[in-house]
Amino acid sequence: MNCFRMIRGFVDHATSPGGAVGYLGALAPWDHVFKDTLYATQEILGDGVAIYRCWVIWSRDWRVIVVPCALFIVQLVSGYAVCGLYPSEKAGSTVFDPRLTRFIIIFYATAVVQSSLTTSLMAYRIWQTDRRSAAYRADSGNLMPVLRILVESAALQFVVEVILLILYSINYNAQYILLEIVTPLVGITFTAITIRITLRMSGALDTTRKASSHMGASTRATEHQVATIGSMPMRHMPITVSITKDIEDYHDPTVEDLTRDTKDDRYEPSKTKLGSSERSSSYSEPNAV
Repeated sequence: MNCFRMIRGFVDHATSPGGAVGYLGALAPWDHVFKDTLYATQEILGDGVAIYRCWVIWSRDWRVIVVPCALFIVQLVSGYAVCGLYPSEKAGSTVFDPRLTRFIIIFYATAVVQSSLTTSLMAYRIWQTDRRSAAYRADSGNLMPVLRILVESAALQFVVEVILLILYSINYNAQYILLEIVTPLVGITFTAITIRITLRMSGALDTTRKASSHMGASTRATEHQVATIGSMPMRHMPITVSITKDIEDYHDPTVEDLTRDTKDDRYEPSKTKLGSSERSSSYSEPNAV
């Protein structure tokens, strides 16, 4: 989009009143509105991804991201409000117009606070997890390299956004330079975090494989260790299992009496049949007269 605007300014509007500078400084043209809308959208999406990562790292606890979500809504409204006011700006107006200043400052300030807050929450969670798992790790590996990668990658975007906010607050035109830097920097920051952590984890896995291939028979038992946090083998911990079995012997007098009666009357049916047979054998039917 910047390339398109440069061609329009220095080729199509080179002989127009104000020249290329007047065209590129105008706020109402559709290409300028579209360019700043893309910038606001990318900044908002970048902060949304940061909030999502923070939510995942904190085990999907919604309470942690209440404040970041509130800042996200403020940033969403202020960013698109500026883009909506651009077409109504008069010729010769600049981005330092009082109608735009309050929304732009809110947008920049919210971006700075959002970046620092989400990065701090993720860094604290990683440090807390590393501290809790230190007693269960089998080697000296830890999560501090991951924490360092996160802070270093997010620090670049944070510094640029702070300088951009300061330059715009003092009405200095050098803010345009940093404004164009922030747009690609948002994608670079999150991509750098992903790539650096992936390379770090793959290096740890290769180190583990090489070390295990040179182990002797005395250390073969460690091959069955489970790779968990950061693919670090965990220490075998003794576990004591206590099993208690309670057996209750219950005697029902009614059942015992019924069982005893059944045993006593077991051969009664046969006696009854035998008595019937005896009576039938001793009985003779009289002859018919």
